[in-house]
Amino acid sequence: MVVAGIMTGTSVDAIDVAFCEITSEGDRHSVSLLSFHSLPFSDDLRGMILKSMAGEASMENLSDLPFALAQEYAQAFRQASASTNVELVSMHGQTLWHHPPVSTWQAGCGSALSALLNLPVVHNFRSADVALGGQGAPLVPIFDHATLTSQVPRIALNIGGMANISILPANASEEDVWACDTGPGNVWIDVASRVTFGKRYDTNGEFARAGRLIPPLLQECKTIPFFSMGLPKSTGRELFSEKEARRLITKYSHPSSPLEDVVTTLTELTAWSIVDHITRLAPASREMIVSGGGSQNSFLLERIEGLVQDASLDLEVQIHPQWDSKEAMAFAYLGWRTIHGLSGNLPRVTGASRPAILGSISRA
Repeated sequence: MVVAGIMTGTSVDAIDVAFCEITSEGDRHSVSLLSFHSLPFSDDLRGMILKSMAGEASMENLSDLPFALAQEYAQAFRQASASTNVELVSMHGQTLWHHPPVSTWQAGCGSALSALLNLPVVHNFRSADVALGGQGAPLVPIFDHATLTSQVPRIALNIGGMANISILPANASEEDVWACDTGPGNVWIDVASRVTFGKRYDTNGEFARAGRLIPPLLQECKTIPFFSMGLPKSTGRELFSEKEARRLITKYSHPSSPLEDVVTTLTELTAWSIVDHITRLAPASREMIVSGGGSQNSFLLERIEGLVQDASLDLEVQIHPQWDSKEAMAFAYLGWRTIHGLSGNLPRVTGASRPAILGSISRA
């Protein structure tokens, strides 16, 4: 089956579309990337999303947003090319609010997208897990298990707006997998880059590389209770918000200090939180395979590798060959599981009371 996975993350930068061929042989599943396309959000839609996340949107905005997302998802799909006809679309939607185990909201109207593309669409993946007492996240670990499990104990690290890890013991079964969000990925680095330099993000870590740590800022950030919480856990912009980042930047920025210093320090926070979780949860891992936009920030990766060495971990860091398309591929796979009546959550990971077939299916 050829499935198109559509993913938009907490960085709110672009719409990613991955066309995948998915096959099965018994309980072994294979996911092959046929083509990948990324379309930046229009400025108007990006502004509407950020306004909604900040709690500043009107009811009119909130009503219009899922339909506007469906229109731009359809545009991204049409601009992409696949080698064979697509049979199913799997849409993550744009997370506006994540409040487990009470609620979660991934905007994007599946019925509208189905009508626009004249294809069945699987959407609203996280709600069933939340209804069963789970975090609704992370959901990618079942894809990591299918595609990355090996004879070597591994960690799959994704650095998007938030960062998360999947812990894959050697020859792991689905029941052996651990996973969690580790905290902010790019989100606070992006805010610092925007506030201090007027740039959307720190290209290749250039700002962070030029600065120095602000120890009191790093120490205050490390006391955020999320970091020391046990599993299961997930997070988002509700906790690691732009408002809180701006408060910290204002508090610790001084006229005599270089502007780069806050970017350096918030980059260090991301690196520290990732390695701290690995040190506590998976110190025996031997390989870490990194994906997401943060995998292209060379300074961030250098700091992760430096902290890995400081923690005396025997861990080789590698970039995932599909670092940019992996999450869209993962949701293509989750949609394939749904349409085949297979559960998509891992209760050990999310905290749900049982496995569940995830998502709703809209048919044109």
